[in-house]
Amino acid sequence: MLSIRIALLLNLFIETSVSFSVEVPGDPIEARIGSTVILPCWISPPENAEALEIRWYRHDQFNNPIVFYRDGKIQDIQECFKNRSSLSPRSDQSGGLKDGDVSLRLEKLTFQDEGSFHCYVSGDSSYGSKVVDLKITEWSSFSDLPDWSGPWKALFFSLLIFALLALVGLILYKYRDKLKGTKPAKEKDINIEGLRKHAVEVTIDPECSHPELKLSQDCKMVRNGPEYSPSGDGFPYELCAFGAQRFTSGLHYWEVELAQGLTPPKNYWLIGVAKDGSFASRDRSALTPSAGFWFLCSDGPNGFYTNTDPPVKLSLTLRPERLGVLLDYDEGQLSFYNVTESKHLLTISSIFSGPVVPLFNPGVGDQGVLEILDCPIFIESSQLLQSMHS
Repeated sequence: MLSIRIALLLNLFIETSVSFSVEVPGDPIEARIGSTVILPCWISPPENAEALEIRWYRHDQFNNPIVFYRDGKIQDIQECFKNRSSLSPRSDQSGGLKDGDVSLRLEKLTFQDEGSFHCYVSGDSSYGSKVVDLKITEWSSFSDLPDWSGPWKALFFSLLIFALLALVGLILYKYRDKLKGTKPAKEKDINIEGLRKHAVEVTIDPECSHPELKLSQDCKMVRNGPEYSPSGDGFPYELCAFGAQRFTSGLHYWEVELAQGLTPPKNYWLIGVAKDGSFASRDRSALTPSAGFWFLCSDGPNGFYTNTDPPVKLSLTLRPERLGVLLDYDEGQLSFYNVTESKHLLTISSIFSGPVVPLFNPGVGDQGVLEILDCPIFIESSQLLQSMHS
């Protein structure tokens, strides 16, 4: 009887001291950001792990595990892994905890999840621990994207196609004129009354004008004097008159009459603005924006052109009878308008520094005069001021 008891106790000791080992893959596990991954871990030889203690933790945070399983259930999950971590079979053939499979499932992976994960399993008489390395990679193609199902996937691709079609439509609209082989018209319908709200009084400064110009008494009409004799066949750029008003900011508008009575519109003229203190030159190449000149010139059969670099040439079927000039000092823009036809002709963009003044040149070769007009809006405001002072 004693020998039987000793044998039973020896068998019981052997059974309770059977040990197991923890196994993991030898290579790191790779997964895409945002996806779901299984970190495999199992005990060998296989045995039911439902009664064992299972810890998954990172680095040296043994007491702060990602997942802590004991007494047949999960006791705790680390805050940053809640709702995205659990114990899960490593394959469809695995029997899960009953077969010793203690693998960890992670969802919605982030770059912070990359690194080492410790798989720790312990029982009454044995324990083991191994490390699984996780490597996070970016999406490389549409095939790597999460498997969106149902309406979300359809909605995504519908929005993508719509965005591409909208982009193509925008490109076609922007370059429609080039695709048709045409150029956009430079003349645009505008509201002259809106421009006249910025009307200012403009007169010519006799002391700053070419000595061979003839001015009216009110300094609003100018033409070449009878004594002036051109020194060549080109446009007389030196025959300039400068306005008495100086502008350093804001919007300023004035109009110039180019047709008097029944006479045809002038063929030769130059109108624009110049930096205060600039001096006109016979040499056209000296009258540049960098030298303080911005203008539109009508040179008879040579047509209309600006002094910009490169110059802009206009093909106007109707020669302007009245020219409107809008100076937007702050935006660096000088715009010209055919007042009679209510058309925008062109806008010169530049950067103004220091005071600028109106610029006029009546040219030579026709009998017409160049007349600065008092715009209706300006006249009304002047009359109102006079009535207030009377």
